[in-house]
Amino acid sequence: MECFMKANKVSNYNMRMLRENIRIPFILMIVVLYVMESLSAVLTFSRSVHIDITPFAFIFLVNNYEMQFVIAASAVILFCNAPFEDESYQYMISRAGKLSWGLGQILYILKMSILYIACLAAAAIIPFMGHIAWSNEWGKIWGTLGKTNAGAEFGVKLSVSQNIMRQYEPVDALMISVLLEFFCILCIGLLIYFGNKMTGKSVGTFMGAWIAVLDICVSNDWMDWAYGFSPVSLAQLDLFYGFAPKWGINLAYAVRFFLIAIIILSSLCVAANYKEKVINSK
Repeated sequence: MECFMKANKVSNYNMRMLRENIRIPFILMIVVLYVMESLSAVLTFSRSVHIDITPFAFIFLVNNYEMQFVIAASAVILFCNAPFEDESYQYMISRAGKLSWGLGQILYILKMSILYIACLAAAAIIPFMGHIAWSNEWGKIWGTLGKTNAGAEFGVKLSVSQNIMRQYEPVDALMISVLLEFFCILCIGLLIYFGNKMTGKSVGTFMGAWIAVLDICVSNDWMDWAYGFSPVSLAQLDLFYGFAPKWGINLAYAVRFFLIAIIILSSLCVAANYKEKVINSK
């Protein structure tokens, strides 16, 4: 218990970067504004037909590979300063111990991932405030955009998947999409930390950037089975309908993939802290 209490203190110490490091709030603000702007055409369509919209835009946002690239790339920028060590590093790790320090970094990445996903979810709702129909139904707006090209007249570029609307209840689809996206961002953060910590260079950051573009590469040039190794792809519900099942890629596979990846990467992140000596403070 004492180990986890120390780990929590380490993570809280890192969270101070939200106040002291302008990069983090700046990136969060940019992503929020980008998401809101991406939904402006949907709002215009909703106003034009005088029909309120149900609050499920997040589902379709994360099923757009261009939007997913922006989300993943921004996550790489959020975590690119891993392993989050400043001038107090030697003092703090000697007090906390390597295990608590490593767990603290994992807990910090987890907290930042939750904050990031919360900002994205809020950004997917804020544009529609005052025009929201609170219902566990897909509603006429999403139904029309998914079944017709009516949105094209209003510049709606967001793809609305009929597969998702047929297979899931809206709230279920929203919860699953949030969970998968959280897993994806957490994996990116852990991968960046491990790579940067283990090498003492920006190798982890480059690995995270590679993960961010992998989905686009697979979509355009690679074999379909490669989707099974792309975290950004596996965070998209629409992937699991059509060609993906023939490769064994479905929701259960995605959940197993993320859980295994998180466990392995977390273990590696802790282990990476044992590669160097600690100067004991007196």
